[in-house]
Amino acid sequence: MRIKQTTLILTFLLTTLLCFGQKEHLKPVRDFNKYEGDMKKYYKNVFPLLYKGFSEKPYARYTVVTSFTAEYAFSVEEIDEKYYIISNIFSENLWYAGFKKPRDSVKLITKKTEISKKFYLKIGELFAIASQIRENEDNMIGVSDGVTYYFEITDKDERIKTGKFRVFTDYSLLEKLVKICDSLFSIEIENDTFLKEIDILIYDLKKDKFSRKLYYYNE
Repeated sequence: MRIKQTTLILTFLLTTLLCFGQKEHLKPVRDFNKYEGDMKKYYKNVFPLLYKGFSEKPYARYTVVTSFTAEYAFSVEEIDEKYYIISNIFSENLWYAGFKKPRDSVKLITKKTEISKKFYLKIGELFAIASQIRENEDNMIGVSDGVTYYFEITDKDERIKTGKFRVFTDYSLLEKLVKICDSLFSIEIENDTFLKEIDILIYDLKKDKFSRKLYYYNE
């Protein structure tokens, strides 16, 4: 999985660099009270910095926080009656950069790709399911591959719903979900084959009840 992520990140680094030059106004939607010191500072900063240019209330937002490689995210947006995937990635891992040099020297690399309304709606359908996925933390003690995946939407009551898991130990559906979201992150042109893959995954996720001990739906 890490090899795939490294390849994805190296490909994306060819896009335009964008520095942190503007004041951020987005507030993280997560609880950081369990963290202290540098770790708390990191988690309070990584999301608003990574979400530069994203809507505060996500339609469909995917975030990957890693231990060693650069953190990255995308947000599916409607702007002036057109539809886009906006992808952001740091020039290097923000946590480790903080120990070597000022974190404000880390660059944000961004890309904006227009998509069709049909594609936009299909991604929303996928994230409506993905945002319900949780890991059973009681059975995940000591289990981590250093990568955390977040899937976020805004529900009809204007509340942000977040699905989250760290690993998917040979669990093929979650592996497919991450693979599709990583492909959306680096998308250049949409196509019918990709749309069909998303359709199949939506069908499989709806059919699956996560009977395993590691993951479940929080509806």
